[in-house]
Amino acid sequence: MYANIIVPVAFDEEHNPDTALNVARTLAAPEARVTIVHVMADVPGYAISYMPEGYDAELRQTLQNQLDALANDFENGAGVLRQGHAANEILDLVDEIGADCIVIAGHRPGFGDYLMGSTAARVVRHAPCSVMVLR
Repeated sequence: MYANIIVPVAFDEEHNPDTALNVARTLAAPEARVTIVHVMADVPGYAISYMPEGYDAELRQTLQNQLDALANDFENGAGVLRQGHAANEILDLVDEIGADCIVIAGHRPGFGDYLMGSTAARVVRHAPCSVMVLR
């Protein structure tokens, strides 16, 4: 059983967080802290000028609301929204909150993953704690 679990989630059609959240429930000790995190990619500078005013703040609020709704299913759940490189932000969060487990969804690697590495693969290689990768 783990006392402090991080569950990274992606909000797109290809990723359903339910499996990872259920695994986190199974692995969690009583009163465990479960942090659900989403990492927003950095928007290139040239693209920012094409976005409507207030879009970034509205998007952040919508994502935070979704994270909070998922976190509310846990006794000690928290939703965290970060921005940057996904693997780096997840690993930084592990250090910041002292997580002892990460439950992360993986995917079948494509050719690009062999050259650059997927988020899950980078997290597995560099995490200072246990990592459960789901397919």
